[in-house]
Amino acid sequence: MKASIGPAGLWQRSAAWTLDGAVLGPMSLLLAWPLLSSRVALFSQRMNDLLEATGHAMGRAIIDGVPLPALEITVMQDPSIRASTAGLEHALWALGWPSVATLFVVSAIYHTAFEAGAWQATPGQRLLGLQVADARRQRLRPGRVLLRHVAGVASWLTLNIGHLMAAVPPLHQTLHDRLSGTRVWAARPGMPAWAVAWLALVGTVSLALGAWGMASAMATMQLALERSLQ
Repeated sequence: MKASIGPAGLWQRSAAWTLDGAVLGPMSLLLAWPLLSSRVALFSQRMNDLLEATGHAMGRAIIDGVPLPALEITVMQDPSIRASTAGLEHALWALGWPSVATLFVVSAIYHTAFEAGAWQATPGQRLLGLQVADARRQRLRPGRVLLRHVAGVASWLTLNIGHLMAAVPPLHQTLHDRLSGTRVWAARPGMPAWAVAWLALVGTVSLALGAWGMASAMATMQLALERSLQ
């Protein structure tokens, strides 16, 4: 590696991670789909049940003349909402564990193969000019890369604070970098224009999907509320 190489920053690493995620996500979903197909429908039904129960509970509370300040507490204490919430939690767990387990295993194989290989980088990292190595910029052994991947669980469990530590200079190490004694190096500072555009696209699509999901949920609750009031 060149002597001018420096630690990779948060945005460079985020762009690389999302590029790899665009490959790993669909791959993991495809592998896990035999276990997920029926569970997706169950989760969707349980979510719909909760939204409808919330709308009906709000309608009953309004008809009973519950004061506005106490409306939220009254609705949340409704037995139908408690039952629907328990059902949704069960469906979410049934849907989530195969997805997470498959993604973890596929990602472990993917990262270990590439980061311990000749590139010292996944395809996404390579496109950004990044390399994963130790403090002396030496190539990692497969076991060290796997340790880094497992340590990544800690970064997720801190609600991504562990990942955000990559924004802290001068080393820009995430929590799992610190735990595994590894670093991510960048062959050039900053990001190319296409990478900035890619992150903007990812952010826009994520916001659009979130807005669509919120609008759909509100529409379901409103319909249930109107039926209760009628």
